[in-house]
Amino acid sequence: MTDTNLHPAERLKHEIHRTLDMIDTQLSRLEILTAAVAAFERPIPDYDLAFQHQRHVTARATVLRNASL
Repeated sequence: MTDTNLHPAERLKHEIHRTLDMIDTQLSRLEILTAAVAAFERPIPDYDLAFQHQRHVTARATVLRNASL
């Protein structure tokens, strides 16, 4: 049965469900875009030449072994 053959109340119900599905899809897209805008809203932090979180990359094995003791 196509939409035109449905009882008017059933057709309205079907149309409401279809519209709500489209709104849900659009809200999901909006949520993704809002998250992206929020992520890019903050300024990029300055580059720190003395970045200390990866010192182990350039450290010798003996320094690493002694640091864990």
